Amino acid sequence: VEKYRPTKLSEITSQKDVVISLRKSLKTHNIPHLIFFGPSGCGKTSSILALSRELFGEKYFNSKIIELNASDERGINVVRDKIKTYAKHSVSNNSDGPGFKIIILDEADSMTPDSQFALRRIMEEYSSITRFCIICNYHNKIIDPIVSRCSLFRFNPISNDELIKKLKYISEKEKMKCSDKLLRKIVKICRGDLRKGINFLQRCHNYFGDNINDKLLDDISGIINSEELKKLIMLSYNKESKKVDNIILKFYNDGYSLVNQILELHDIIVGSKKFSSIEKSNIIKKLVEIDQNLI
Repeated sequence: VEKYRPTKLSEITSQKDVVISLRKSLKTHNIPHLIFFGPSGCGKTSSILALSRELFGEKYFNSKIIELNASDERGINVVRDKIKTYAKHSVSNNSDGPGFKIIILDEADSMTPDSQFALRRIMEEYSSITRFCIICNYHNKIIDPIVSRCSLFRFNPISNDELIKKLKYISEKEKMKCSDKLLRKIVKICRGDLRKGINFLQRCHNYFGDNINDKLLDDISGIINSEELKKLIMLSYNKESKKVDNIILKFYNDGYSLVNQILELHDIIVGSKKFSSIEKSNIIKKLVEIDQNLI
């Protein structure tokens, strides 16, 4: 994941609108406070790091960027002490670069409201020498006064075509043979999360080298083979409760997590010709309920 992390904005996968807006700030050498929000593994942290590299150049990059992960440093004291100390320190001005530094707060939606209120004042007071980039999955967990001080950028899950393109590029670079069919399966499992896809590809490579097949993919993904799930659904449909119990017990004893199976079950039910539309919608409603309770 780190080896293939983009170092330029042009290398960011699939976020065209965001990249176009950020490019303009490279020309003006000025950026507002930023909020990047969207699902995991879609390029939020990579984008701000790539932007910072291009803004400050490799020479000043390390001295002008401070990255804090808000999930382990989220109390009000950390904001008052550590972040405030960073924010008020002026930076040595290199003539061809901007005269501010950037503080990146990753996973900021896990910060307490108190610490967010303390952050609001710091953002205002030291904005001439410090810009904040707040990264989160859900921007509605950030308090309104902070949201109103920032430019919001929404990151979308990465499209399947872009994911396949990137994974193909990495497997070629690593001299790893991986068929299109298997890449499509990896993409289906990772659902728009490129980090998850790259990690998955690496696990396949580490475990099996070039001998990857569907069965092995199912084994390491924690997803039950769709044929097994279809068999379970058919037995349920035919009300063979003893056999259904045995299969469920086998899945349970094999240590499968139910969270991973919901999507596969959903796809099988929707594509099935055995059920009427009413039956399908009732089953899906039940699946939604189960998914909600599991999460």
